[in-house]
Amino acid sequence: MQGDVNGDGNVTAADVTAIYDVMLGTDVTHEATADVNNDNVVTAADITLLYDILLGNVAPEPKRGKIFISDNASWGDMALYAWPEQGLSSWPGIHHSGTVEKDGKTYYRFDLSDGYYGRAINYIANNYAAVNGGTNRQLDLMSDYTMGENDIYLTISGSAGSYSYEIDDDGTPPPVVYLHSELAWNDYCLYLWKNAAPVSAAWPGEHYTSTKSIDGELWHVFELPKVYYTTAGTNWILNNNNNGNQLDLMQDFAYSKDIFIRVAPDGSYTVADASSQPTGDVVTPGQARPLDVTGTTALTAKHRVIYEMNVGSFTSAGTFAAAQARLDELRSLGIDIVWLMPIYPRGGGINSPYAATNFKATNPSYGTIAQLKSFVDRAHELGMEVILDWVPNHTATNAVWVTEHPEFYTTQNGQMVHPNNYGDVYQLNYDNAALREAMNDCLRFWIDQAGIDGYRCDYVSSPAIPGSYWASTIPMLRSYAGSKAITMVAEADIVHDATKLMNVGFDYDYAWNFQGSKLERFGPSGTSATTLQGYCQSFINESQGKSFDRMTYLTNHDQNYNDGGKTLQQMYGANKYALTTLYFTIYGMPLLYNGQEVGNDQILDYFHDTKINWSSTDPKMQNTIATLVALRHTQPALACGTATTFLASSNGNVMAFAKTSGDNTVLVLLNLGNTSATATISGIAAGDYTQWLDSSTIAAGTTQADVTLSATSTFNLDAKGYRIFVKK
Repeated sequence: MQGDVNGDGNVTAADVTAIYDVMLGTDVTHEATADVNNDNVVTAADITLLYDILLGNVAPEPKRGKIFISDNASWGDMALYAWPEQGLSSWPGIHHSGTVEKDGKTYYRFDLSDGYYGRAINYIANNYAAVNGGTNRQLDLMSDYTMGENDIYLTISGSAGSYSYEIDDDGTPPPVVYLHSELAWNDYCLYLWKNAAPVSAAWPGEHYTSTKSIDGELWHVFELPKVYYTTAGTNWILNNNNNGNQLDLMQDFAYSKDIFIRVAPDGSYTVADASSQPTGDVVTPGQARPLDVTGTTALTAKHRVIYEMNVGSFTSAGTFAAAQARLDELRSLGIDIVWLMPIYPRGGGINSPYAATNFKATNPSYGTIAQLKSFVDRAHELGMEVILDWVPNHTATNAVWVTEHPEFYTTQNGQMVHPNNYGDVYQLNYDNAALREAMNDCLRFWIDQAGIDGYRCDYVSSPAIPGSYWASTIPMLRSYAGSKAITMVAEADIVHDATKLMNVGFDYDYAWNFQGSKLERFGPSGTSATTLQGYCQSFINESQGKSFDRMTYLTNHDQNYNDGGKTLQQMYGANKYALTTLYFTIYGMPLLYNGQEVGNDQILDYFHDTKINWSSTDPKMQNTIATLVALRHTQPALACGTATTFLASSNGNVMAFAKTSGDNTVLVLLNLGNTSATATISGIAAGDYTQWLDSSTIAAGTTQADVTLSATSTFNLDAKGYRIFVKK
């Protein structure tokens, strides 16, 4: 039936989706039926006609097959004559109406009128000599042949006096070869040969076209051209795509139905047809299926994700104990490092957590040191690190040291100095050796008392703190901790404005310039892929070759609350989804600020511990972030510092890049435009991929789908849309 693209016997909206998949190149199974208007090309015109059929504006025409003839005898032209004529045509018959390519061959296409269908006819091919002049060449083809829905492809070969033809494809689906291999190979090809020559494709032969899960087992699917099964008695060799391994399979073997080849680890194999194989849940290429992204763990330290938590905001109780009870949720998300905003008693009069009164005590509203240790212990049980926010530049104006150790402070005209005119804090004096040792003693204290795993160090770009302090303190802490790894994060853009810290031992700095001067500038109105790509390329160039990695983010407590406060929506608008996808994949270690993972869009006053409204969620953002964390954890190519290749895009609003490490490739597509877009992307590593993320479906849940991508592929993306593919 015209319009029944997916072959389910009905014309529905699912057929529209099938046409889109054919246009995108993610569905090669329904190319013929997707040509709804029979013009031999699949375009938007086919979608328009299909909508008319769905709406009842156009009655569907019965499916009519065409005849295609390949000239392997060098006739140079082709006509098709039917007899008895019965009013169909007079000699030399109908002239071809163009050519098409199929399986590497060129065929003349013959569009038949209604009279050719439903009755037995004899066909004669000729070289149209009655019109062109020259020597007449002709060949009797099918006798008493009834054309129906199926296209028929045939090839004429030979020389004068000995012309012959062979049917290449009669429109019936070819048998499929299924391979279940327990060999330790990472790829598979089938090579078939006869009389020392390949049946079709030269070595290494035909690559598998997709994979299917049948009753819990993975099968590689080979959809071979019909020449393979119409050639009797061929020899089969399995190889791993020219990577040095091969296995001789069947000798002088012909097949005409689906076969299942099962290869054991030792190379022994069995062959069976479908009658003896399981019939379970078959996942077809391109069909979305559930994707479990929960509880993943980082491949290496270069694949970690960090989470900023304000204990007072994280739960309604605002305590260590209440936060501990929810650590399983962070583990399920895949968090590796929990950064606790300052947990010390507050002072200075305005209740800033960055105005501590005692660096060896906890905020009593959060709980005790013992309860903090219990929190850390539980995090360790779940495989997460905990780092504390450390405030080395200053203390609250009413800190215990103000009275006990006034010599620890910088003074001017006999008065303690307020750094940056912050009236609630006093500047510490790092020219004082006793102050430096007192600070180090406090740093060791939390390793001893709570078992913490490092520090996020506030305002380390301060001119009052010399780089030499960190150059001695960081190695001291790591030596003191022994076998425990200590992670040190610098709140500074070391690349741009804190170069004194370039080689002092920090593991991460803030990609401050990238977020503040680039991504936030791109903001809600940015649409140019060229502009964003330029920002990214500059960021990557300046980040490479450093002794530390970069921490990337869209927001944190400063961006969210300071300077009047801005939510993600206010900073980035509808670009927030694509930019989230970008900062998780482009370079560095991604940071999540508490509540961001569910799409919460509050301004959180961290001076007064505004409670996160966990019921305010955005499923699209929530599922996007969950998928991005899992991708970050499981794909070698998404480690800090791996190579990024920007790909050519035909659409100025669509940005594409690939991350590659060894044989692992992650392909990222971002549409920054305000409308849906079609983009042709060039430079793709061709092959089979799994689609991990699709913005058009992610709100409904996390899914995956198998697709095959060519070096140049065309994609449709929704407005502000994004897609991620992982090469198999």
